[in-house]
Formats: sequence, C-alpha cells, structure tokens
Amino acid sequence: MKIEAGEIVVAVQRYTPYINSLCRRYFIAGGTAEDLYEEGVIGLIEACNNYNGESIDEPRFDSFVKLCIKRQIFDAIKRANTQKNKVLNEAISLMFSDENGNEQTFLDMVCDRNTSNDPQELFLDKEKISELTKNCEKNLSPFEKQVLSHYLAGEKQSEIAKNLNRDVKAIDNTIQRIKAKLK
Repeated sequence: MKIEAGEIVVAVQRYTPYINSLCRRYFIAGGTAEDLYEEGVIGLIEACNNYNGESIDEPRFDSFVKLCIKRQIFDAIKRANTQKNKVLNEAISLMFSDENGNEQTFLDMVCDRNTSNDPQELFLDKEKISELTKNCEKNLSPFEKQVLSHYLAGEKQSEIAKNLNRDVKAIDNTIQRIKAKLK
C-alpha cells in the first residue's frame, strides 16, 4: 500500500529531529549539513514510497524509515568521497578577473579582441601579450605549449587529445597546470 502525501508530510515532521541528529554526526566532502539533510529527506520519502505495511504508525515502519534514511545519507557520503568526480570538483576555471574586477576568459586575455584605435591601448595590449608570451616561454614545458596553442586555436579537449595522441584526462590536467603557471 502506498502512503498518502499527507502522511509523508507528517513523517517528514516526525523524523526531522532524527535526520538532524545524523547530519550533526556526519560530514559530506564538498557539502554542508543542509545537503545531508536533503539526502535524509530523500531517504525518508523513498521509505514512504516503498513501505509495504499498512500505516506509518507501525513499529516496523519506524525501523524501516531509519534504515532508509541512514543508507541514503551514507550513500551520499560515499559518492562525495569517491575519486570519480574529483577532476570536476577540483577544476580550476579558465576565467580571470582583471584589476577592475571584470571577468574575462584566458582566450580573451591572450587574443587582441580590442577594436579600439587608441594608440595607448594598442601599446598596452601589445605589452600584455609580450609579457604573457615571455611568461609562456619561460614557464611552460614543450607539451604544455603544444596544448596551449591547440586550445587557443579553439579546439576542444577531446580534439586536442586526439591530435596529440593523448588521453583527454592528460589534456585536462595540462590545461589546469597551464592556468596555474600563468596566474
């Protein structure tokens, strides 16, 4: 028998203290106690939807719900601690903020997209490009320079990996290193 929506609301109210007590005891990498609470509520709702008994007032329901809530929270903690999404979770953005707080991409920073004819701005842009080029020559390995040139040509990481006969992960790591070195 499915538990009615009204009973689910009652169950959420009844088990919120239990969920909160679990949230205080455990930690989720890259998350907050609210994230754990949400996982606990998901476990509670799944328990209500999967319960085969007659009523939420039965003692069996109590132990079933607590088990489902714990499992949902533990599964969320395990998922957060896996290395599967580590690259995405720790990725460094290719967005930079200039001295005025304006965000620009790495490509914008390197390429002269300024249509101004002001000689002073043109000179300063050339100086920036010259400084960045020197920094690249000084700090980047030959492979990093290759990856950067392909990246600046507008190729995606998968295309770069194919062209250089490397793994996409290696290209992603290289781009992250390039950004860190050029900061």
